[in-house]
Amino acid sequence: MIQECFRHVRGIGPKTASLLNECGFISWDDCAGREHELPFNGERRNRFIMEMRQSARALQENDIGYFISSFPTSEHWRILARYFSSATFIDVETTGLSWHTSHASVITALHRGRMHAFKFGENLDAFLGLADEAELLVTFNGNCFDIPFLERTFNIPSICCPHIDLRWVAWHRGHSGGLKCIERGMGVRRPSYLEGIDGLEAVDLFNRWMTGDARAMETLVRYCAADTLSTYLVAERLLAVYGCCIELSDPAGIYEMIGSL
Repeated sequence: MIQECFRHVRGIGPKTASLLNECGFISWDDCAGREHELPFNGERRNRFIMEMRQSARALQENDIGYFISSFPTSEHWRILARYFSSATFIDVETTGLSWHTSHASVITALHRGRMHAFKFGENLDAFLGLADEAELLVTFNGNCFDIPFLERTFNIPSICCPHIDLRWVAWHRGHSGGLKCIERGMGVRRPSYLEGIDGLEAVDLFNRWMTGDARAMETLVRYCAADTLSTYLVAERLLAVYGCCIELSDPAGIYEMIGSL
């Protein structure tokens, strides 16, 4: 899938990409040895050939960041499809919504088939070790929320791991709204004991935990984990719509991972 994208080359829009397909250029490999058959000339052709070679090198070197920075967001599903099996799905809950005073309270991650939880005051810093191991981070609305809050929490300039925001992958397939709205539209149902909890209540749960309510932190971790697992389930279903060979997981079975936390 990733090798069938031409849209990351400057000057190649939807119409030109379709023209390339009509001329028999379906993937990057089709361009090799057929450079003089390309439907454009001069500097445009030279730039296209150079970009195809650079893209092939990036794929060989597993340079995911190159594709995320160069592919338009409408094509990020291709990156997700390529690296889905090795992607790390995360979600972040915070102590509030202030960019100046709030920080992460809980981080959960589905990493290499296991759920991990990182809690403020206990092991929050250990998330950075997991992020160093990850090939690709996947969030829902992470560009606007999760990633900036992580960078503020750990006082770092950037999370040094490629990142895809599933919100925009969903948006380009006609799914708008928040994660809970999208998952319900796809027939995904969370465990009943987590229904109705939202981001504002997550802040309240953290505050209750800080005043001695141990069960509040347990609920907060499970809620955060549900967001992480829902992101994974929505990603599966989006990739299936794009025609990827993805076997859809049973939500009930996936949510059982929450019990391991």
